[in-house]
Amino acid sequence: MKKTVITTLLALACVFGVNASFAAIGYVDYGKVSTDYSLAKRYTAELDKKLDAIKAYTTAQDKKIMAAKTDAEKKAIGTEAMKQLKLKQQDYAATRTRYENDLTAKVVAAAEKVRVAKKLDMIIKKDARVTGGVDCTLDVLNALK
Repeated sequence: MKKTVITTLLALACVFGVNASFAAIGYVDYGKVSTDYSLAKRYTAELDKKLDAIKAYTTAQDKKIMAAKTDAEKKAIGTEAMKQLKLKQQDYAATRTRYENDLTAKVVAAAEKVRVAKKLDMIIKKDARVTGGVDCTLDVLNALK
């Protein structure tokens, strides 16, 4: 009885192991998606503008501090600048997170459409694969349009 159960379990393991080894897997190059997808380009440009604004603000505040005549005035400018800088950084981080989440949701939805259409078992990031797989990057980009 034990031999029959063990033999059956081994046979099932072999069957599932064989099926798993023939899984159809696709991959997406997220780097290409981020450079070729128009929404990703727009989001990147907006984030770059926010970074440039933060840098410009920091430079302007440094000049104000250097031009201040008294230590008290320097301290007041510095304190206010730090508060404003913190708010700008928080806004940047929140915007970046929102954009990343939005892009990820759109790419995942497009990849799912491609996966179903190509009858793949899964689609992974290109960076996660070692070798093999079906390149679905262009299909995902087309699905995003």
